Amino acid sequence: MTKDTTLTHDFVATTCLHLGRPCPAAERMLRALAGALDQARGMTQEDFEITGESLLDGCEKACPARFAASHHRIRVFCDVSPTTETETLDRFADAMLSPEMMSFASAAREEMPRAFGEARRLS
Repeated sequence: MTKDTTLTHDFVATTCLHLGRPCPAAERMLRALAGALDQARGMTQEDFEITGESLLDGCEKACPARFAASHHRIRVFCDVSPTTETETLDRFADAMLSPEMMSFASAAREEMPRAFGEARRLS
């Protein structure tokens, strides 16, 4: 039986610049990672984190994706260069999700993801 991750996590996603809507493959990956982390909670410590790369098969582009998942937060970044630093991606996501919507114009386009999504564990 699969647990409904909408009961355990709050999900947000940006509009994919290729599709013109949130990427369904990235959303599926976020939900799968949220479900896996929820199941692993009893067997892992609070600081547990898993990172990796994948190809998203949600459209004809099949974007490369990078993810970082912990019990606190899960992020999936779509269509990013392999050389882009994770810290740069996190700064971008933090800026996009901040109430102030800080300007991120100084970042070069090749360092920004085409889209991204995040899941945070509900309190």
